[in-house]
Amino acid sequence: MIKSGILSIWLLTLAVTSLPADDTKIFNGDWEVAVAVIEGSAVPADFNKMIQLKMRGKQYMTSRMGEVVDEGTFILEEDTKPAKIEITGVKGENAGKKILGIYKLEGRDKLTICYSLEGKAYPEKFDGKGPGMVLITYSRKKVK
Repeated sequence: MIKSGILSIWLLTLAVTSLPADDTKIFNGDWEVAVAVIEGSAVPADFNKMIQLKMRGKQYMTSRMGEVVDEGTFILEEDTKPAKIEITGVKGENAGKKILGIYKLEGRDKLTICYSLEGKAYPEKFDGKGPGMVLITYSRKKVK
């Protein structure tokens, strides 16, 4: 009887832990740029430190040196390989623009997105090479 109870708990734990994560929930939080590549060229680390990304629900806000420069919404397509993100700028530098991207999460604290700023087609790979292509790896901002 005890063995079957332990087995049931183990099977329930296995079922719960094998459920796919809701990437939108993992996206929630404050992110810092770790590495960025724009059209194949690496962005200087000093510039990366000036950029912050906040994601709440399905909304994002980008700040540069503490000043909000871009706000909008995003939709995730988690079931595709690679997973896709569609961004719609609402206010700021990207207002009225649609940006298409692919993303990958590594744990809860590392997010890599390859953006196509032209918004005509999703990137095919994570390299940031080509016109309008940007590759950014974000790290979750540490709470102090």
